[in-house]
Amino acid sequence: MEDILSYTIGDKKYEVSVKDCPPFDYGKDVRLSRADTDIVYTQPWYDEGHTSAGFLSEEEFASLKQGLTQSVAGIIRNELGLDVPADFSLERYHDVVTSREDHFKVVGKTRDLFAEDFNFPVKEVLPKFEKILGFSLTDINPEDGKELHIIVRINRPGSSDYNPPHKDVYERVDEAGYIPPFVNLWIPIAGVTENSSLPIAPGSHKLTEDKVLRTHNGAVVEGNKYRVRMIREWGGSSHLERAKVDYGEVLFFSGHLIHGLAVNAEPDTTRVALEFRLFKKD
Repeated sequence: MEDILSYTIGDKKYEVSVKDCPPFDYGKDVRLSRADTDIVYTQPWYDEGHTSAGFLSEEEFASLKQGLTQSVAGIIRNELGLDVPADFSLERYHDVVTSREDHFKVVGKTRDLFAEDFNFPVKEVLPKFEKILGFSLTDINPEDGKELHIIVRINRPGSSDYNPPHKDVYERVDEAGYIPPFVNLWIPIAGVTENSSLPIAPGSHKLTEDKVLRTHNGAVVEGNKYRVRMIREWGGSSHLERAKVDYGEVLFFSGHLIHGLAVNAEPDTTRVALEFRLFKKD
């Protein structure tokens, strides 16, 4: 197997090391995204697999960002014992958290938060999401009855702080033969530009699995181990496009849509976004 894989994001080429990565294999001639498995199947944007929509006013977004800034600053103090400047901003996170080891300690906490950990009233904004999608939603996983976590994704400039290209449904598909029926939500908070936004592969959710070359037991990229299943190519392509989503908006996308490799190509700005999933409420 090649140790270096190439992808394009927009008009830029990126190469990543996959040394020691599990093997890549094609699947069967079956389509996982169907009317009975993908809750966005009836959406007018289903063919693309994603859409963005406004849901916060300027004041509401400012409150969310302030609460998140305070939460991250608190994690830095508690986990690293560092003095965080009074004017700390998420965009300048990398000026405060300067080592890879310290960053991993911080994101070990920010990957496992709930809405009450910062100023994000999920229960209050659920009706807005429901109005956009046209059906009731819940943050309770029907498989185990547990409340879903919210991930604060922090990508430092020029770093490998990203997941490889993947589909979020694959982990449970491989482990239990179960296709979890959720929609992904991605909310830009800081440093999100055309050089740092989430890369997605529009339409990739409609491919049959015999067109997708992927791992079936995690991944190793740039020496980092991941639980997600890495996708090498899909339909003969390895091309992604940066999602277009503004502050105060949410990006909805199918749990079957290929996304990832969110390289932060901004030279001196940390990128921060919220990621979580919602299920259709019975």
